[in-house]
Amino acid sequence: MPRFKDLPFNSRPDLTPYLLHMTKNTNAKDEFSAFDNLVHILETGIIWGTGREGYVKGPNKAACFMDVPFASLKYVLTPEAADPQNPRYEPYGVVVTKRSAYRKGARPVLYLSDPEVRTLGIPPEEIWRVVKLQTNRDEWISWLHEREWRCKGRFKLPSEVHAVLVKNSKDAARLAAKIGKNPKGFKCRPRSIIPLTVILQGLLK
Repeated sequence: MPRFKDLPFNSRPDLTPYLLHMTKNTNAKDEFSAFDNLVHILETGIIWGTGREGYVKGPNKAACFMDVPFASLKYVLTPEAADPQNPRYEPYGVVVTKRSAYRKGARPVLYLSDPEVRTLGIPPEEIWRVVKLQTNRDEWISWLHEREWRCKGRFKLPSEVHAVLVKNSKDAARLAAKIGKNPKGFKCRPRSIIPLTVILQGLLK
C-alpha cells in the first residue's frame, strides 16, 4: 500500500497534496473583509462551519475546502466568483495538507441528485456531505469544478500551517506585520504567506 508521499501529486498537474479554505467578505453581517476573516481564522485557530448560507444542507454545519492546485486558482477566482458585492470566495485562504485534514474528519463530498439521496437512504444528519449534481434535459446543477471536501462542524487548525494565501504582496506584508507585532495573539501561524498575484502571474480581470 503506498504512503501519502508516494501518491502521484508530482506526475499529474491536476493533483495536489493540499486543500484550500478560501475566505470572503462578510460586510453585510459583521463588516469583515476577506482579509479580516483570514486574520480571524488565524487568531482563533478555527475554521467555523457554515450552514445553509454556505449551501450546506441538513442540521449540521460543515467547514469547506477546495481540492484545487495553485495553478488553477486563477480560473476559480474569477471576477464573478470574487465580486466584492456578492462574493462566493476571494483570493485569501488557508492551506492545509490532505493528510492532516483527513485525520481531522474531512472527506470529499458526495455529488448526488435528490433522487439518488433518497434511493441511497442518506440520513438527514449526514446530508452535510452531499452537494447536488443534477440535470434536467439541458439544465445542469453542477459544482464538480470545486472538487470540494468538507469536515462536519468546525475545523481546528494546527498551531502552524504550511501557508496562507493573500491577494498581493501588500497584503502579505500587512499580515506578516500583524503576526510579528503580536505572535501570541495567533493560535495558528503560517510558515509562509503567498501572494496570489505573484504565484499566478496576476489574477483574471
